[in-house]
Amino acid sequence: MRWAEISVEAGADATDAVGNCFNEVGCGGFVVQDTHIPPQVVGYLPVDDRIEDRLSTLTASLEALASFGVENAGTEITIKYVQEDDWANAWKAYFKPIPIGRRLIVTPPWEDPDLSDGRIPIVVDPGMAFGTGSHPTTQLCLAALEDYVQPGATVADIGTGSGILAIAASKLGAGSVAANDIDSLAVKIAAENAAVNGAAIEFGVELPSGQYDLVVANILADVIIGLSEEIAERVKPEGVFIASGIIDTRETDVRMAVETEGFSPLETRRQGDWVALIFRRSTV
Repeated sequence: MRWAEISVEAGADATDAVGNCFNEVGCGGFVVQDTHIPPQVVGYLPVDDRIEDRLSTLTASLEALASFGVENAGTEITIKYVQEDDWANAWKAYFKPIPIGRRLIVTPPWEDPDLSDGRIPIVVDPGMAFGTGSHPTTQLCLAALEDYVQPGATVADIGTGSGILAIAASKLGAGSVAANDIDSLAVKIAAENAAVNGAAIEFGVELPSGQYDLVVANILADVIIGLSEEIAERVKPEGVFIASGIIDTRETDVRMAVETEGFSPLETRRQGDWVALIFRRSTV
């Protein structure tokens, strides 16, 4: 079978939205080439009798992003055709083990990372769910989890995607971990990734119930703002909330929304244009 390798240029703050357009037409995942200036979002579609309709739908979806307030999303599609073996090798070539923080290393299942320095492997099969360890917001959250997950802590991961943060929390010593995603397919993939890692995690499409020592949400700024009250209800007094997926131009908006719900800032971490905000909930 032949495959169409499709690439679209997009600003750093628009790659996730563009990638979602790829997923909606059935690309089965996407990668972001950060080394390309501007970044490129790349996905693959089988060349069959549906390819023309899918490409038309993709073009229309990209053009519609501007109406949803997404800036810097390209609409120009570049296509290259490859054979089955070339597609498989090209896809895997994008994903290599990524050391993150002091203790973690994220790796696809076909790699054999060097663990001689005592790093903890997080095995994630790149698929249709966001979270392969390559995006700055994922790296910011993973490094923060290293510092804030206490042995035996209860942790909730809101908008889990591939499950990478929930898996990391479990492997860092959390006593119990719950995670959700509104996309049922992402929940399925996350559960499969958790099983490969031997991590016992409770997954679902609804927000986790109860209260937790630590809540992490690596999602869009507007979603964090909209969920800020519900997130506050799920963080124990003196508990920690790690918020990321935030482009720096939205930092103030997210900070104000979260602090209104009774959180105090602990620290701010940055990587490129992306921000992770870490808060502690008050005892009142």
